Amino acid sequence: MKNAKEILDRYNAGTATAEEIAIVESWYLKYKTPPSDLLVSDLLEEEEMGLQRLRAATAKKRHIRLWKPIAAAAILLLGVGWWALHKFDREPAAATEMLAGGESAILTLADGKKIALSTENIGKLLQDESVQIQQSAEGELVYTLSEKEQAHSPSSFNTIETPKGVQYKIVLPDRSVVYLSALSRLRYPVGFSKEERKVELTGQAHFEVSTIGAEGHKTPFVVQAGQQVIEVLGTQFNVCAYAGDGFIETALLEGKVKVSVKGSRKEVFLKPGQLARQDIGTQKLTVEEVDVNDLQAWKEGYFIFNNENIKDIMRKLSRWYGFEVEFVGPMNDISFQGNYQRTRDVRYLLKTLELSNNVHFEFIESKNERRVVVTRK
Repeated sequence: MKNAKEILDRYNAGTATAEEIAIVESWYLKYKTPPSDLLVSDLLEEEEMGLQRLRAATAKKRHIRLWKPIAAAAILLLGVGWWALHKFDREPAAATEMLAGGESAILTLADGKKIALSTENIGKLLQDESVQIQQSAEGELVYTLSEKEQAHSPSSFNTIETPKGVQYKIVLPDRSVVYLSALSRLRYPVGFSKEERKVELTGQAHFEVSTIGAEGHKTPFVVQAGQQVIEVLGTQFNVCAYAGDGFIETALLEGKVKVSVKGSRKEVFLKPGQLARQDIGTQKLTVEEVDVNDLQAWKEGYFIFNNENIKDIMRKLSRWYGFEVEFVGPMNDISFQGNYQRTRDVRYLLKTLELSNNVHFEFIESKNERRVVVTRK
């Protein structure tokens, strides 16, 4: 591996190669700090650790690894991956990049009025006697209740919907924060009552729940996601409840969460680092241990694939990059592991996956179609 200091200097100067960018970004994932703030001493240590892990992992070839910090970065970038990334850099750029992003999120007010949450709508969106709604310059929706009325009519609801490729941050009236993922929908009251703080979710969201509810009361915060009900006081957790996935998952980062299935006696209490998975077909509720850092990756702009099937990976990518997917051949035994920065062209990720020699990706783009055909080799 190249000298860590030289790589970091080129990254900060904007002259790093695709290989070097991938290495630095894998370091960023581990240290959770901007690449410009990384210490050379840390990177030198990572450099040696990466080489040691590479030697230990050379016999494991069941799944291709992308750049999981940091050994996986070494596995890919010190072998055939180094050649592939530089080969891709020499290829002509595609006519249209496949980048994440899309139309703005939409806020639907209680009276049915719809507001596009775009950069053109910075500032106050609504002001009345009880509540002020504004979009900050940082691109987040903030609710502020008046001192006279800390609770609003429970029948007064707002809804935020995100299209493909868009995530959005909401600060609710109780100061709880919600990061809404792509193709997701959150319905919530404009003001919470003293008895309950309840929201409804379709899709995926990361919640950072305030302990204190209306008028200083420690009111339970409830998320209804399909048939799954998540009840907390103050905590951080992630819920994934996309229609068509066949499951609903709730993963806990900190605090305590009660997860139950509506209409049944099934319930579990999660500890930090645990995930409750509900099978939609059987309503079975199971608990497993997970990597807490992975739970926040999507809201920080990364994909993390932990030995995931190619069908699940492509379903996630389609939500962010706005393409349809077609599979040719059986895919049940094809899985991948690694990390990828979402702001980059998805073509680079898919070309890297092709290094496994298990699949091939064909991009079909026209005026009315954006599709990726996945063919088993």
